[in-house]
Amino acid sequence: MRVQRTKHKSAYVQVPNSIARHSGLSLEAVGLLVRLLSMPDKSSGTVESIAALVPNGRRSVSKAMNDLIAAGYIKRARLQDPETGRWVTISTVTDTPEGSAVSPTDRFPTVGVPTGQAVGGSPIGSKTEEKKDITPPNPKAGAQPEEVAPTAPKSTEQGGEGESSFLGKISREMTREARRILERLSLHKALPLSDSEIGRLAPRMVPWLQDDHRSEDILRCLTANLPQEIGSVPGLITHRLINFVPERSVPAAPLRAPQPSRRAECDVCTTIFPLGHQGGVCRTCKDEMDRAAELIGSAA
Repeated sequence: MRVQRTKHKSAYVQVPNSIARHSGLSLEAVGLLVRLLSMPDKSSGTVESIAALVPNGRRSVSKAMNDLIAAGYIKRARLQDPETGRWVTISTVTDTPEGSAVSPTDRFPTVGVPTGQAVGGSPIGSKTEEKKDITPPNPKAGAQPEEVAPTAPKSTEQGGEGESSFLGKISREMTREARRILERLSLHKALPLSDSEIGRLAPRMVPWLQDDHRSEDILRCLTANLPQEIGSVPGLITHRLINFVPERSVPAAPLRAPQPSRRAECDVCTTIFPLGHQGGVCRTCKDEMDRAAELIGSAA
């Protein structure tokens, strides 16, 4: 296959060979990663919104997203807004996952001087304000090129919390929530689970929690249409965690308080009548109108 490169006036994304030739990722996962890296700063999106733009379908996009999470290209953190109390999921996508081994393409060197790899941002939430400079450096003779360090989270030595430590806490909290859901599931008479089985299944449920699926929707997905005979409860749950996607329930509309009945008013002086009165002219105004009519009649 021969590839012909054309020049475009619009911006483009740089993709390292370690991604383009990654042997552990499916073609769908590689394509999704390239699409996420190409999204502009401060862009937002979900599995549903991305699936609506491509013909692959939601299940294919969701599986590719989980593969990128497992490979370390996407990190997710669930945070609560202190003002609204609403929980949101913040995702960070990168082309250089933490702790990555030597690139599988090191044996295929490319032409040119190696440069630092570009780092993508988050498809859901905020990305860094820095723009990628894709222009090759042109240092003066005898001068050393200036190295720019990538932006990193505040280190623990400066009183902050490192990104790895923070994301680790979020992952552990989601695993604990998954254990709580599985403990509720084990109360089902057809789906008993031991504590050790719950511990093995909890990490597989984390991707559903990262997609903001509610515990009720998860339990409904795991207990719906059960076979009459279940050979292995952990095997059945594992199969559904990998191949099923919970349906999101529509939240019930809040009940409105009954509106108090509005009482009628006098058509002349707007005096409020007792509850149940049909309205019209009050007695005082009617008496005045009658007296005025008598005076007019006597004058005539």
